[in-house]
Amino acid sequence: MAQETPTRPLHSSPWRHLAAPLGAAAIFGGGLVAVPMVPAPMTLQTLALLLPGSLFGARAGALSGMLFLGAVLAGAPILSGGASAPGASFLDLGTGGFVLAFVLGGALAGLANGRFRHDVMVFLGAHLAILLVGFAWLFLRADLPLGDGAVSLTRLLPGALAKSAAAALIVRPLLAHRRQP
Repeated sequence: MAQETPTRPLHSSPWRHLAAPLGAAAIFGGGLVAVPMVPAPMTLQTLALLLPGSLFGARAGALSGMLFLGAVLAGAPILSGGASAPGASFLDLGTGGFVLAFVLGGALAGLANGRFRHDVMVFLGAHLAILLVGFAWLFLRADLPLGDGAVSLTRLLPGALAKSAAAALIVRPLLAHRRQP
């Protein structure tokens, strides 16, 4: 009788060493697809951010966000639309809070388990954390009325839900090994 080889979790695969740098590169790629909106463009960066955390764990997700943030601070033109904000100029960036929150959002994605509805909720929670931190930063940096911010936030929610569902569809087959019988 042949023995089945147990499925190795992705956390222990050789790919785990590349998860964070590839995740940071994917975040950059997601910024190349941008829909202009006020106060921040809607991009595919958060969709890309969710993948390393959900597939390789919270540490890989947070590291992806940190590597992206480090590249931004170093002056790499990797923000939405190819913009850059090196060093202290990042602090003046109205959308800086969204980028800072990538670390938190990437870590939260580590709660994914391969169940579609659960993962959509996890990913939507990660998106909401990014949006709330981003808007809090924006309110501290700019004189935006709270009502304008609430309207802007509601405009971004359908995109966050769509990206959360897309991420859940992408990771579901890859996380099948985590499902409980």
